[in-house]
Amino acid sequence: MIKNVIFDMGGVLIDYDPEKTLYSIFDRETADAALREIFRNKLWSAKDRGDVFPEDIMRIAGDKIPADSYDKIKEMVFNYYPYMPPFENMYPLVLSLKRNGYGVYLLSNASGDFYERKSGIPALALFDGYLISADYHLLKPEPEIYEKLFTKFGLNREECVFIDDSPENVRGSENAGMKAVCHKGGAEGLAEKLRAAGVKI
Repeated sequence: MIKNVIFDMGGVLIDYDPEKTLYSIFDRETADAALREIFRNKLWSAKDRGDVFPEDIMRIAGDKIPADSYDKIKEMVFNYYPYMPPFENMYPLVLSLKRNGYGVYLLSNASGDFYERKSGIPALALFDGYLISADYHLLKPEPEIYEKLFTKFGLNREECVFIDDSPENVRGSENAGMKAVCHKGGAEGLAEKLRAAGVKI
């Protein structure tokens, strides 16, 4: 019996799409460089792991960014949240889960500035707890991060369903003993997937 619903953040609660964002702001050469050197680079994952910080990223990769775009890219590296708007239809879905008695938790690959920015994501106000990768120097789909989730919140893995837009992270959660749903793009269609996983919504 499912008692807890675990959410990823980027791609599920908020619109995380660096390609779409960067190509809408910069010319192709600049966007390609920013993706290659920063936003789709191991440096960004290391930031989510809590091993590097924005100033480290700019020190390491800044000279590979076109000079006329440096200040804008730096601004984005230090605070990318304005470029990840919340999916507005997620709030009523999460509210429905809460009203039906489910525990609702966040398990996200995210850097420590999450705590400064989370108020801009309305659905998070309804959550019972957050596990942020940078706090533990772990990343999904590493097995240890799922175990940390269970122990931190006292969850029974067989009573949890996990939602993530990454197939690799979904497989990791299934290997950890949870049911899982692969979903991207807000609430549309998610309720049906959750019902199929045994959630009353």
